[in-house]
Amino acid sequence: MGSSYLPGCRNAPPPGNRPVVGDNGGVPQNEELLELICGEIRSRGPLTFARYMELALYHPDLGYYRRNDRFGKAGDFYTAEQLQPVFGELMATFVEQLTKSLSEAHPFEVLELGSGRGEMASALGRFGYRPYDWKSMPLPQNWTGLVLANEFFDALPIHLMEKRREEWLELLVDQRNGQIRFTSGRASPALLEYAGRFGSAIPSGGRLEACLEVSDWMERIAGILSSGYLLLIDYGYESRELVRFPEGTLVSYRGHRMHTDVLRTPGFQDITAHVNFTWVRECAERSGFSSRSNSSLAAWVLRVWDEEDLESRWHHADQHWRMQWKQLVFGMGEAFRVIEFKRT
Repeated sequence: MGSSYLPGCRNAPPPGNRPVVGDNGGVPQNEELLELICGEIRSRGPLTFARYMELALYHPDLGYYRRNDRFGKAGDFYTAEQLQPVFGELMATFVEQLTKSLSEAHPFEVLELGSGRGEMASALGRFGYRPYDWKSMPLPQNWTGLVLANEFFDALPIHLMEKRREEWLELLVDQRNGQIRFTSGRASPALLEYAGRFGSAIPSGGRLEACLEVSDWMERIAGILSSGYLLLIDYGYESRELVRFPEGTLVSYRGHRMHTDVLRTPGFQDITAHVNFTWVRECAERSGFSSRSNSSLAAWVLRVWDEEDLESRWHHADQHWRMQWKQLVFGMGEAFRVIEFKRT
């Protein structure tokens, strides 16, 4: 992957310094959520970071994704979906291309995971578009067509590990006098297996994130997708690239600024980590998917809209459309990857 990134997007390369938990610097705290987290710690003991993320981001009443319109200029970050109408038109062309490869006897519809504000509804409405908001609604029992996961996997809860000499420990979230902070504990067999598979390049004192939920989600998607495709658009790394991230990739975003103190303001800031694409593909293939293509976002865009199609669109486009296209291809194009999977 390239190192370029679009300011305001959740794809900036993580800085090398460690999160420091302490004074909130005048930023208002979500006291109700903070007390809920501390109360769970007092009753159950230190939380995994995955559980902390689940509460901080997805609590049904107090979580970040439930309380904030986090997209766009007034929010905390941008995704490709705010580049409307360009991204919507692009996805509509891609879906049209896919429909030609399936039998007309089956319906072809689009299910979007982590749909945010549902900004794709206008462009994909004719394909039976259905938004899915994680933790707030059930998945359909059966689906034929496309499952779209645009910046979905980077927001799944992750476990956080730290290497102490040759031993891996799990970093847990503890509290003291109502202040949350990191502590460490024994890593589970599943985490040790993951670290053994992917953590060899991490030096002593380094950190590694493990999104074990990727495996569960691939099984869920495969369980409902009787025929069709999964399209993943996200930022991340191949396992061979982990040597570039000895401190891990975990960061927070608030007001279009990146922060390394991921415990600072639960409920008021986004928390995200880069996606391990090697792990994603392994989980997908175990669940019955086959990889159809794997490319940068820029290369994928230029494949969906070939030279003739793009020339025609460019000729009829206004300046706003052209700027969005440039932002998608040149601003985000090398920092994001697109992986197409087919249900086999």
